[in-house]
Amino acid sequence: MVFSKKLYLSSDIKNDYRKYIRSLKFNKSSFLLYVVVFLEGEDKLSLVHNSIFLNNYRKTDALVVGLAFGKKAGIELIAKIVEDTYRSRNDFEYHKFLALEER
Repeated sequence: MVFSKKLYLSSDIKNDYRKYIRSLKFNKSSFLLYVVVFLEGEDKLSLVHNSIFLNNYRKTDALVVGLAFGKKAGIELIAKIVEDTYRSRNDFEYHKFLALEER
């Protein structure tokens, strides 16, 4: 698991996001935490509950681009990523948009 340099965060997680990153790195799940991620080899965003993510994708090169409390906040976060992509590039190629920000 790799964390993006520009991590998108839901409003209710911004203050304590480092704690949640640490818990993910140490394989500790949190009840309401959802992860916005590009799974290894894919160019589509996925919204995955952190316990499912940790069980299945922790040791892969999945790129974590967002953290949210709850599924609704996770969906809003994906919408924000798509919105930012369109504002910046005038297209919906969010994978390329986020890859450019990683450089």
